[in-house]
Amino acid sequence: MNTAINRKEVFKYLKRDALAGTVTGVMAVPLTIGICLMSDYPVMTGLYTVIFAGIISFITYLFKPGNYTGMPGVAAGLAPALAMGISLFGFENMPFVILITSIFQMIVWRFKLEKYILRLVPHYLVEGLLAGVGLKIALKFVPFLFELQAGDLHDFSDWTHVDWLNFDRDKVVLLSLLSFALFVLLYKYYKKKMPALPYFIIMITSIGMTFIMDLPKISIEPIPFKLALPLPHFSGMSGSEISLILLKMVLFAIMLGTIDIIEQVMSNVAIEKMDPLGRKCNTNNSLLAIWIANAGATFFGGMTNLDGLAKSTTNTVAGAMTKLSNVFTSAFLFLVVLFPVVITTLPEYSLGIIMVYSGWKMIANISHVKAEGRYALILSIICAILVFKLGIFEGLLIVLAGHAIIQYIFMRRLGKTNQEIWNQFKSSFSEKPVFKLESEDIFVDSNIPVLNKLIHAVNTKNIDVTLSIYHENAVLVPSFSSRIRRSQEEIKDYYNTLFKMDNLVLSIIEVKLNKTEKNRIDSGVYEVSWDNHGSKVNYKLNFMIVVENNKIIAHHSSYHDSNNISISRWVDEKKDGNFVM
Repeated sequence: MNTAINRKEVFKYLKRDALAGTVTGVMAVPLTIGICLMSDYPVMTGLYTVIFAGIISFITYLFKPGNYTGMPGVAAGLAPALAMGISLFGFENMPFVILITSIFQMIVWRFKLEKYILRLVPHYLVEGLLAGVGLKIALKFVPFLFELQAGDLHDFSDWTHVDWLNFDRDKVVLLSLLSFALFVLLYKYYKKKMPALPYFIIMITSIGMTFIMDLPKISIEPIPFKLALPLPHFSGMSGSEISLILLKMVLFAIMLGTIDIIEQVMSNVAIEKMDPLGRKCNTNNSLLAIWIANAGATFFGGMTNLDGLAKSTTNTVAGAMTKLSNVFTSAFLFLVVLFPVVITTLPEYSLGIIMVYSGWKMIANISHVKAEGRYALILSIICAILVFKLGIFEGLLIVLAGHAIIQYIFMRRLGKTNQEIWNQFKSSFSEKPVFKLESEDIFVDSNIPVLNKLIHAVNTKNIDVTLSIYHENAVLVPSFSSRIRRSQEEIKDYYNTLFKMDNLVLSIIEVKLNKTEKNRIDSGVYEVSWDNHGSKVNYKLNFMIVVENNKIIAHHSSYHDSNNISISRWVDEKKDGNFVM
C-alpha cells in the first residue's frame, strides 16, 4: 500500500522535473487545443482545466501518491462524450453534470469500487470504445489538412464542388502530407527518447511556413477565468421534465466517470512500467486526484481530467522523477494563457496532423486485443463500430448486453444451471483480492481456463507465472525445438529463449474443449508472432494441452502448415553444441 511520501525528497530531482514538466507543457498545448475543439469546449477552459489538475495532482501526490510521473489533463477518449453532453444538456449545465461525475468517482474511491467496474467492463471493450472514439477524432480533423481558411471545410459536403480542388489547396495538401510523414517518422524514432520532439518540430516548422504561405490559423475565444457555483439550469421546465433530465444527467455522469476510471487504470499500468525507479502505482490514490480535480473544475466550468497516456509518457521519458514536474507543466500553460498569441500563430494543418495521428493511435491500439483471442477481438471491433455510429453510451451498453448474453449461452452449454451462473457472477464481486488490469489475479482465479492463463503469461513474458501453470512433471513438445522438455528446468530453458523475441504475441485462432473424468483437453490452433529485424514473422501452430487440477501435464504443438516454413533463425543449445531447429 502506497503511503505519504517523504516530502523532504520532493525537490531532490528539481532540475529533472522542471525540464520534463516544461517539455510536457509544450506538447500539451496542441493536444489540449485539439481535444477542446473535439469536445466543443472553449480552448481557454481546457487550458484552465489542465493547469488546475496539474496542481491538484501534485498536492494529492504529497499525501497519497497514485503514480509518480503521470501528468493529468483533458482526455481525448472523453471528447465526443463531452460534446454529446453539451448537445443533450446545454453548455450551461455541464458544470453540474461534471459535479455529479466527481461525486460518483468520490464514492468509487471511498469504497474502492473500481475493481468491480473493471470486472463488469472487460478491458478489451474499452480498447474497442477508444478505437471508435479515435475514428471520430481522426475524421473530425482530416479537413484541417486541406483548409484554405478557418472553418472552410469542417464537413465533407463540398468535396465534389467544381472549384474545390485548385492550386492553393494543392499546396496545402502537399504541405500537410509532407509534414504528416515527417511527424510520423520523428515519432517513430524519438518516441522512446524524446517524445515531445515531433510535436515541437511540427509546431515550429508550421509557424515558419506562415511567413511563406497564407495558412488558416487557430482562433480562440478569450474566455476569462470566472468562478461560479455549478448549479443546474432548469428554467421553463415542468416537474416531470426536470425529473427526467436529472435521471439522464446521472446516467450520463456515471458513464463519464466509468470511462474516466478505466482509462486511468490503463494509464497507470503503462506509467508503472515506465517508472524510472520501478515504483508501483496505486489506482485508488489516483482516483482521489481525479475526483478532487473534477469537482474543483466545476466552479470555473472546467472539463474532466485523468493522467493521459500521451502526456504521461512524454513527462516520464523527458526525465520526470516526481509529480513536481506537473507544477512546471501547469506553470508553462499558465504563461500560454497569459500570452495566447502563442496559440493564434499556430496553423490549423499542424493541429490536424497531431490530432489525426492521435486518433489513429487509438484505433491501432485495438490490435493489442488480438492476444486475448478471436472472441475478444471481434467484440472490441463491434464495440468500435457501434461507438462510432451510435455514440459512446449507446455503443458500450449494446456490446455489454451482447457480451452478457453470449456468456450466459456459453455457460448453459457447459451444463451450468441458472442458479450456478448467478452464483458465479456474484462470486466475482465478493473476492477479496483487488482487481488489477492484466495482473496476477488472472492466474489465481480457478474459474479462468489454464489456456487463457498461459496466453497471458507468454504475452507478458512472465517466466515465473508461466512455469507455475505447468505441473512439476509436465511434458512439453514444442514446435520450435527438436528436444522434448520433460522437467521444469527444461521448460524454463525453452520459454527463456522464446521470451527473447521482440513484441512477442501468442493468440488463439480456434479452440475446442474435450473432457475426461479427471482431465480437461484444449486443442486447436494458435498463432505466435514476433519482430525480427524490423519485419514481423508469424506461425500458425496446432496445439493440444492436457490439464489436471488446474495444471498443464502435457503440452504439444506442431506446424499448422509446414510448407515453406523456415526456422533457421532459431538456435538452441545442447550439451554437445549448437544446432538449428
